[in-house]
Amino acid sequence: MPNFDVELAVFSSIILGLILAFLNIGGIFALVLVGFLAVFLTNEEEANYKIGAIAAVALYLIYFVISTFTSPNIPYQLPSPLVIGLGYAFEGLLTLILGFFAGLLIYGLMGAVGGYFADKLFKPQDKPKRPKSQKRRKKIVKRKSKPQRRTLQRRNIQ
Repeated sequence: MPNFDVELAVFSSIILGLILAFLNIGGIFALVLVGFLAVFLTNEEEANYKIGAIAAVALYLIYFVISTFTSPNIPYQLPSPLVIGLGYAFEGLLTLILGFFAGLLIYGLMGAVGGYFADKLFKPQDKPKRPKSQKRRKKIVKRKSKPQRRTLQRRNIQ
């Protein structure tokens, strides 16, 4: 595994994700590849599936900002939300917010899957095993004489 810092690994995987989007290759495959590359490029001590999730979420934030400011190609004129009613405008805002959180979740999960694959494939798995805990043995007390038997008839010995 190459030994890059986390920031450089995430940045380079985002660049790969943008190139794949420009070439119209990808979908879920591109998201998994972005997470995989981010974890693969990170040094071994910091490599984790969370790095892949961070890279994919950062790529989603870039996509979201770009998509917010670009208009879609619609063949007809949409009516004004004020003509339809303000409830329609609030519904659109709610859809935008829910779509943002759903996208964060999906992109994060797909990046984490790619990061998990890279972590399991390329990270050395020679972690030391935890020693088995030794159970404490009960101490056996050997008495030299037997204790006196307890009976209901007690004598007052003096």
